[in-house]
Amino acid sequence: MNFLIQKKSQSPNHGIMKWRRLLPIVFVGLNVFMPGIGWSYEALPDFTGKQLTGTVKLKGKIPTPKRFNLVLFSDPYYCGRISDGTGWRITPMPALGEHAELPGALVFLEDVKKGKPGTASATIIQTKNCVFIPYISATQIGQPFHFQNWDPVQHKLEVFLTSHQGAKSLLKQNLQSHPENRKSDFLSANQTGLHQSGPQVQYTSDTSGILVFRCRLHDYMESWSLVLPHPYFSLTGKNGEFSLKDIPPGTYKLIVWHPLGKHETTIEIGAGNNQALNILITPTTSTTYPEVEPANNPFGIDLVGDSSIVPTVERQEWDSVREKPTGDAS
Repeated sequence: MNFLIQKKSQSPNHGIMKWRRLLPIVFVGLNVFMPGIGWSYEALPDFTGKQLTGTVKLKGKIPTPKRFNLVLFSDPYYCGRISDGTGWRITPMPALGEHAELPGALVFLEDVKKGKPGTASATIIQTKNCVFIPYISATQIGQPFHFQNWDPVQHKLEVFLTSHQGAKSLLKQNLQSHPENRKSDFLSANQTGLHQSGPQVQYTSDTSGILVFRCRLHDYMESWSLVLPHPYFSLTGKNGEFSLKDIPPGTYKLIVWHPLGKHETTIEIGAGNNQALNILITPTTSTTYPEVEPANNPFGIDLVGDSSIVPTVERQEWDSVREKPTGDAS
């Protein structure tokens, strides 16, 4: 889901320009993780500790997802292969479990000083069909991000570090397409297009916090990544489940974060049995803005000289029933 705060405007073009001017402060007020200052970590070989498991659920109403008018951005036909069939792209929403279990949420401990070694693998972020994949990821300080453009169109990558004071720009880099990728192959009746990766861009963060990746040409493209100095983090699975292993004894702040909301609690890891938690997240509705198509829209689909943008990859739908999930701690 897109969490940039954008004010309504009678003119969509004016709204876009206003959004550009607001970039330095768009993340003020979000439930973000504050960057660590002087936060170091000591990796101990063969370290073992206790395990923390649990389930994350969503409580309350899911905010209506933000919609983007494709004709106001580059490549409306190619990127519109994922759209609602009327020329609008809907921001991604989680597929909740039967009891509102939340997949793809970040679960992590704050300020762990020492413990198990981490991994050394890179985090690969792909753009495909004008979507950043994965939507949410996590890594450790010093481990690189590899950005790959698999689309036949150019993307302009921007990387920001979020905080309560505002967004800090870390990187601006063009993501070039593969020279043999052609939009016409993906838009033809036979659709013979084959996704191939263009030149890879590498970036390594030396600061802990939550990063957001965006494309300046396609505002609906967005992805998030948690960067920590230690390996005590996890992404919830399709049933909202998570597991943190080999935790050293101590008292920690446990944080659960998702673009929909955030939950914090203090836990104590002792020498006793392993622990299990059930955690509820309440969506933060103030960080979303559902864009409604005005009557007699001067920026409608006919602006591109056609009556439709065909969603051949995914026809996006929003079921209003999904706005009313109920999570419980049972």
